[in-house]
Amino acid sequence: MDGTIQNYTLDMAADTKKDPLEIKQYDTNSRWARISLVAFKSPWIIPFGCQIHISVRKTDGTLANATCTRETESTVLAPITDQMAAVAGTHLGELYFLGNDGDIRSQTFPVVVRDAVTDLDRLASSDDFQVLKDALREVKTSTEAADIAAQYATEQGNSARDGAQRANDAADSIQVAVDAAAAAKACESNAKDSETAAAQAQQEITDYVESQKAAFAGYSKRESDSKYANALTETATGEGSITVEDAWTAPVLGLEVAGKSEQVQMTGVNLFDVVHVDNIKGVASGDELYYAQVGKNSAWVESTKIPFAGESSTIYTLSAKVKCGTATNLGIAFCYSDGTFEMSNRVNDATYGEVKVTSKADKIVNGFGFIYVSADTSGYIKDIQLQKGSTATAYEPYTGGAPSPSPDYPQDIISTGTVSTGAQMLNVDTIAQGMISTETGAESESSVFVRSDYIPVKPGDYILSGDGLKPYFNHVMYFSKEKVILSSLSIKPTNGKFTVADETAYIRIRFISKDGTSGTVTPSEVAALKPMLNTGDTALPWEPYTGGKPSPSVEYPQTLEVGVTGAQLFYKSLVTLQGTGAEADITDKRAIKITYTRANGGKYAGFIVDDKSNIVGKTLTISYGSIMPSKSGLTPGIRLYWIDNNGSVLSYVVYANTSPTTITIEDPQNDAATKLALLLYADVGDAAVVNDYVIYKDIMINAGDIPLPWEPYMGCQNVPITLTEPLRGVGEYRYRIMCRDGVWGIERCVGVVDNGQWKKINVVSGSAGHRFVYDATDMIEKLNCMVMCTKYTRRPNGSSFSNAGDYMATDERGKIFIRTLNPDFETIEAFKEFMADAITIYPLATPTWEPFPDATQQALNELTTYAGTTHLTITAGGPAPTVTLDYVQDTHKALEQCQEAAKEYTDNQLAAIVAALPTATQAAIVDNQTTRLLQEV
Repeated sequence: MDGTIQNYTLDMAADTKKDPLEIKQYDTNSRWARISLVAFKSPWIIPFGCQIHISVRKTDGTLANATCTRETESTVLAPITDQMAAVAGTHLGELYFLGNDGDIRSQTFPVVVRDAVTDLDRLASSDDFQVLKDALREVKTSTEAADIAAQYATEQGNSARDGAQRANDAADSIQVAVDAAAAAKACESNAKDSETAAAQAQQEITDYVESQKAAFAGYSKRESDSKYANALTETATGEGSITVEDAWTAPVLGLEVAGKSEQVQMTGVNLFDVVHVDNIKGVASGDELYYAQVGKNSAWVESTKIPFAGESSTIYTLSAKVKCGTATNLGIAFCYSDGTFEMSNRVNDATYGEVKVTSKADKIVNGFGFIYVSADTSGYIKDIQLQKGSTATAYEPYTGGAPSPSPDYPQDIISTGTVSTGAQMLNVDTIAQGMISTETGAESESSVFVRSDYIPVKPGDYILSGDGLKPYFNHVMYFSKEKVILSSLSIKPTNGKFTVADETAYIRIRFISKDGTSGTVTPSEVAALKPMLNTGDTALPWEPYTGGKPSPSVEYPQTLEVGVTGAQLFYKSLVTLQGTGAEADITDKRAIKITYTRANGGKYAGFIVDDKSNIVGKTLTISYGSIMPSKSGLTPGIRLYWIDNNGSVLSYVVYANTSPTTITIEDPQNDAATKLALLLYADVGDAAVVNDYVIYKDIMINAGDIPLPWEPYMGCQNVPITLTEPLRGVGEYRYRIMCRDGVWGIERCVGVVDNGQWKKINVVSGSAGHRFVYDATDMIEKLNCMVMCTKYTRRPNGSSFSNAGDYMATDERGKIFIRTLNPDFETIEAFKEFMADAITIYPLATPTWEPFPDATQQALNELTTYAGTTHLTITAGGPAPTVTLDYVQDTHKALEQCQEAAKEYTDNQLAAIVAALPTATQAAIVDNQTTRLLQEV
């Protein structure tokens, strides 16, 4: 011994080390070890500039690390930490030297920690209260209770030292319990003859100890929090998914999923309403307009012109996307009131190209349309935008020439988790076999027709859409409140528009197969076509039926899924593909053997890589170690294909016969394609015979464009979380899935307006219109707080309430105002009815908290990261949430990162210093370095 430093010699070249480094348990005197390094009876020289660490693996399986100091060229000064001296027994120690040229590790040497008497002031363990509580329940006298508490504290002394930073708090809490037990002694001695009184006193003690848990800093409801309390940790954040490459295999320490709300905001710049072209040539599908030939060179066909009354002395710009046959040049043109026209650039391709034309200020625009300069053909046009000025801005749909959202052109608020906006009116589950008479409304059996149930409607425009409906001849039938048929109407096979009059209360849709001429249609067949019925004259994207309400909701809950995988995305499962004619043997986890079961036909086996919802848009790299056919002449093959739920191959994605192969997965634009599969062939041709085979070795599929070394598939941890409302978010105020005090749940920071609380505050004559107010005094900010509404635009900050128009605003008292010029809202009842299907959200001053069910709690607590690469993905509808992950780091990688960061910092500092020197000095430094390099060579 040398004061508080223990001298110790370590032979770097010896095979074994018998002499131990001895430590007294909990000793606070010998806090350092001076370790002299020798090799072959001479001092062992420490590499210059390296980092030195001591690592002690204790008998309880935990690891204690500390940074050492280079005292001399062959002497290390190593600290003896609390954790190293916490557990008695013979442990294993090791020095390691991290240098620029690699790592050096010493031989393993014994570290002996001699027993010491346990000190309650040093005790720290997150489960002390549970054991003490159980002990207290068993005691019959207070003396026995105190003895058990003291005995437990002594026995737990060894295992409690890893949480040293919590020691004082733990000791105080234990002391409270012991004091309570002592206080109970008098209580029980006064009630010796009363079992009831004794039991009551004992329960009071137990309840009191239990109540102290909340104040115990070392207590946690999750075992992993204590187990990894002293580990190196890191935090990563991403949108929708996170990939980390420095994690250790350990439970997830923290996870936060913050929702987000988005809404399309229209400026009203587009002056073209697509409904005005319906009588020209009709709508083909979706947002594409189909036209027959409209003109050639200067021959403008006036009957096909789309009318538009332009203002005099006003410049307009018309932009669109068009496509046609490759033998045709197709463009758009302004038509002027004097009979001339202005042509845009032209496209001659089967894919969409952008066209644009600007009118002349000295001419008056009275229409526009297609114009060709070659042979008869047809064309398509979409994203038509007509606007004032000479600049074409980004396309936006027509919203009446005014900003939107607005009462006439509402815009949905889409939040994380949203699956449906409630626009879908057709419940395909109610479609049944049979025919409805267009004259009487009577139903009859028919194998050719299917029909929907009664659908409640209000007066207005409606549209039935869906590309899959093209072969069908459909009818809409109108019914009164008494469900008596009023009339029927034949509608287009796709984008079929119709209008409901005042006397109509219900409609029913009749689907007829093959234009009503032949064939049989079934309810399931129609359902698979994904028909969409919505109000208005614009076909909306398909969504499931959710009772006319946005989903997720209490009636229509949806699932958000947390998924965790390792780097290997392959080996999920073997799928049975139709007509494969091959068998796969995967008993060897690093090899797959594909063997024929027949001479001809398909000769492959398929394996699922991932679901379409998880894989589209990602970049994958496919690599392998080797491909070994059983004989020459066989042609192996690795291919990616889209498959459906039945395992049928749909469309080819890529050949991967070169290792590595990198590809970005694009959406197949096919609803039937649900999974991405890897097909492994034994022979592409027909030359093979039964029992020929090919062995594929070390197939690896990983995310990104850099191939990673093979590793086994770790499985996929999936935690489904049921949502009864979306994860909303306005600015920084968001719903959050998180863990609070060891309990998982949803924190809601955004409120939703209860439409029943709207009040009419006044009616102003003239142009001021009506004002309605909602009391939202729980807003986190009063003036100019963030508010979203599906039917009203937020008033710009600083605008006056006297501004004309329809808008929403907030005031400093926490109220939300809506001003409207709509004369229909003379009563508050009329306004509430109008707002019944509107959604308005705003920030809350005090968040609410909802814990998850026990099964979800357990599943989230069991989530782990993987050593190396870990992918965490959130699968849900709507905008991607912000995801934050707290995880345990790989210690070695963390040290390497620190070393790299330190080196980068040093290099930057040196560069800055050199840059600040005079130019001549910098030149001299460079010259000296060059001379030295030449001398070394």
